[in-house]
Amino acid sequence: MSHTDDRIIELVRTALDLELGGEQFYRHLAGLTQNASGKAMFLRLAEEEKSHVDEARALFVALVGEEELKRLSTHEAAQANPSRIVADLEATILQRGHAVVADDTQALRMAMELERRAIHMFQEMANHTTDAAVLDLIGKLVKEESFHYDSLQAQLDSVLNVGLWLDQPEFRMDGKY
Repeated sequence: MSHTDDRIIELVRTALDLELGGEQFYRHLAGLTQNASGKAMFLRLAEEEKSHVDEARALFVALVGEEELKRLSTHEAAQANPSRIVADLEATILQRGHAVVADDTQALRMAMELERRAIHMFQEMANHTTDAAVLDLIGKLVKEESFHYDSLQAQLDSVLNVGLWLDQPEFRMDGKY
């Protein structure tokens, strides 16, 4: 296998870990916040993660093939544990100088870190292919993850500045309603 093939497999493995644990991760974050609107937002994101799995699967098949994806999926599903994702994200947040506490802002920071990682991972995948259909799918996934990140950033700003949760997206970053 070439270096690019090894890197794509590593990226797909990481993406599988994020996608398989994403729904449970957001349910965990819903448990961290005491705010009803915050819980509702995290539970909505958990439901949205279900649809990402199918879209991501199509991307992974295009990048590594059906058989390799089955092998990687079996391996990652056996290790999928949302607490592993949570522990890793908590460590990253702590490194950035934010205390690890079970509060609304910490839950938002962890969610933003998950989305940031997904965005960068998909963007790196785009660097390893020239297939137009695959690039379109990656673009769609990056857009969805970017929307989640932007929404979470708006939530964090709201909680830190005025303490109000927005239980539904109040805007889109592209100006569409």
